[in-house]
This record gives sequence, C-alpha cells and structure tokens, in this order.
Amino acid sequence: MKKYLVLSMVITILTFVILPMDSIFADEADTDNNVLLENIALFSEILAIIEQQYLENPDKKEQMEGAIKGMLRTLDPYSQFIPDYIAFRTQNQGNYGGVGMTVGMRDDIITVITPFKGNPAALAGVQSGDIISQIDGESTAVMSLDDAVDILRGEPGTSVSVTLIRPKVSSPIEVTITREVIRIPSVEKEMIGDKIGYIKINTFLQTTANDVDNALEEFKQNNIRGIILDLRFNPGGLLSSAVSVSSDFLEPEQLVVYSQGKNAEDRNPFYTDGTVRDKLPLIVLVNNGSASASEIVAGAIRDHRRGLVMGSQTFGKASVQKVFSLSDSKAAVKLTVAHYFTPNGVDIHKVGIIPDVETAYFSQAEQRMQIKLRNHQKVKTFIEENGDDVLEKLFAAEHAPREDRQAAKILRSYRRLTDALTEEQIILSDIGIKYAIALETKNIKDEIIHDPQVTAAIEQLKVLELFAKKN
Repeated sequence: MKKYLVLSMVITILTFVILPMDSIFADEADTDNNVLLENIALFSEILAIIEQQYLENPDKKEQMEGAIKGMLRTLDPYSQFIPDYIAFRTQNQGNYGGVGMTVGMRDDIITVITPFKGNPAALAGVQSGDIISQIDGESTAVMSLDDAVDILRGEPGTSVSVTLIRPKVSSPIEVTITREVIRIPSVEKEMIGDKIGYIKINTFLQTTANDVDNALEEFKQNNIRGIILDLRFNPGGLLSSAVSVSSDFLEPEQLVVYSQGKNAEDRNPFYTDGTVRDKLPLIVLVNNGSASASEIVAGAIRDHRRGLVMGSQTFGKASVQKVFSLSDSKAAVKLTVAHYFTPNGVDIHKVGIIPDVETAYFSQAEQRMQIKLRNHQKVKTFIEENGDDVLEKLFAAEHAPREDRQAAKILRSYRRLTDALTEEQIILSDIGIKYAIALETKNIKDEIIHDPQVTAAIEQLKVLELFAKKN
C-alpha cells in the first residue's frame, strides 16, 4: 500500500505541475482538461497494479521512458524522447556505419524515401517506396522511426536483414545488407547533350549552395542553353541550404518558403538573397524520393513559375522539429512545432509537390529486370568487346548509312546481346537495356543521358528555349 500511496502522491503532484492553475479550476465544460485528469488517474492506477501484481520487479526508469515514448509516438513519427542528448548529438556528427538509405513514415508505416546510388541498400535492390516490414526478423509494426534507424545503423562490415513489401509485388522481398561508412557527394554536375547543364543534388549540406554556384559559373563559361536540376531521391537536409540554392534561380528577395506553427516564433518567412543572376531555361526533376529541403526548392520554383517541375509527386515531408532540454536532466525532447508551406500556401508535409508535367520512369517490372543485369557477365563482355564508349557508337551506328560496315557490325553485336538476354527471360525495352549498359560503363554521362526522365527534360528545355525566343 505504501508504494500505491507514494505513486498516487507523485501523480497528484505531476497533475498540478502539468496543468496551469486556471485550467485546474476551469469550468466542467473544459473537456480537454477533464480528459487529461481522468487519464492521469488511469495511468496512476495501472502503475500501482503493476507494482502490486506483476510477477517481476520492472525497471522504473524503463517504465517511465516507455510511457513517454508511447505518448510522443501518438503525436507524429518525428517527435522523439532523447534520454541522453549529448550522446545523441555526437552520434549525428561525422561518419557512421549504415546501409545508405533514408526512411520515413507514410501512413504510419516505415517506408524507404531514398536509397542512395552506389551505397549498400541500393546495390542490394532496395527501392524508393518500399515498405520495411521487418528488420533482423523483428516486426516494424511497433517500432518508432528512430528505433528502426538505430537498428539499421551499426558497425561497418556487419550485416542487417530487411524484409520489404513492394507495391505490385505479391511476395515479400528479403535482402541482407552489409553496413558501410556512408559518404554521399552533395552535388554532381555534367555538361550533357547540346550545351545542357545538369546538376544533381543528393542532399542539402552547408557546402551545397557553394557547389551549385561553382557549377553555374562553369556552365556560364561554356555558354550553356539551359539547366536540369535533378532533385530525385533527395531526402532533404538543411533549410538554409535549400534557401541559398533557391536564390540561384529565383529573383532577389522572393519568398522561398514559410513555416507555420502554434507559436509566433515558429512562424517565419524565408526569402532569397539580393543577388541578381542570369535566368536560363530551367527544368527541375522530382520523384517520390524527393523530400523536405528538395520539396522546398521545387515548390518555390514551381510557384514562382521560374521553371518547369517534372517527374512524379514528391514524398511530402516538410515539418519543423525543435529540441527542448529538460530541467535537471541530460535528457531532451524533440517536438514538431511547425510545417513548411510553399509561397502559394501549399502545406508540403500533407501534399508534397505535384509536378507541372508527369513523366514516367521505368516500370516496376523493368526495374526488377535491371537489377538482374547488374554486374551481368554478358553486359560486361559486350562493353569489353566494343569499348567503354559503346553507347556513343551505337547511337552513331543507328544513324549511319546501311552500307557502313562498322556500324552494321556493332548493331549485330547489340542484337546478339538482346537475344541472349531474352533467352534468360530478361525482357527490357531498348531504352531499358541501354540504361542497364550505361550503369556498367565508366562514362558518368552515359547514365544521365540514357535516363528516360532526363531525356524528356532535355526535350522540354528545347520547348522552353523556343518560347523564350518568341518572347
């Protein structure tokens, strides 16, 4: 009974701490406060029964932390209790052992946002939109997002097994991924096609805006005609970086994004800087792996009609989290305090960014076939026999006169490859096979220019260029 009395006293004290005095003595019609009081009493009663009747003697700290985590989980996937904030900050700095993918919550289910190209998860066949149903044989149904991330991370060289549920695939997919130290370049740039500048932003870091500035300066010196800004599979990053990158394309002092929260300090507009820059035709590529900061950039460009957004609807993750230190404790709590809105008032977190033009990537079936072609010996042999510039040769051969013997030779070689793959039940379109070849060559441009969405973007740039000349 002593334990029960002590617990009741503790809960009573907590009630007076949690509720302001005017709330405690409010009118009975104040339903929210009444519900809170009733449930605090219920919590006290259950805690007392556990103390009196439960077979073992549970750890009191674990009980309380479990109750706190459960309470926060009812809010959203991104609010979090942090028992040791110093350790938490240390863990989120520097390199880490992981699988190289970003995950988030969609419909209360742990879902892959972005598997980073060339990293363990992508190489194991994980795709954006995959649902993670189990990690190391443990169901994720009762896991928080942070718990799942903690399990996926680990010492480089160790393995983790993941069970995936993929839309339109009947059976679960089991993959074993070996963790590595994950290092991802923020920005990649190339000159492609007929003087087209291509910029791929993988994640928004402190250095990203400077890297984009350097790319644009290099493109300017080469007299480029238009820009493709690729934000596909970009899970986000720093807000300040997103605003700075937006400044490279928008007019001076234009609204990029604003946050809207309960409190005044969480309602903030963010504007471009005052620098005037050249305005070339612009295409922005997005997909369901584009989230957070990448959605902010795409939304600003779309709302201000600065360029054309192409691809598929983005993930829809744009909330603001703030960390609150707890008194007399090394613990802290991270809470969602606001959402980000595009200049035209679209709540990114709920809607995502809907592109101006929807363009198809490869179908799920084609993507499965391409996975089969990774490191495929027949593809490697084809490249070895015809040279690393085989795709350039193929393009030239397809446009060469019929009497060109060299062109006929490489076309026959290509047909033998496609026939051999068909015999192995690897059925792909011509575009799909060439993209699979591009992934195996050492020429970085091959992968870019044989991407069907990049190809569509180049065609749209030509249209924008003609429209600009007429005006």
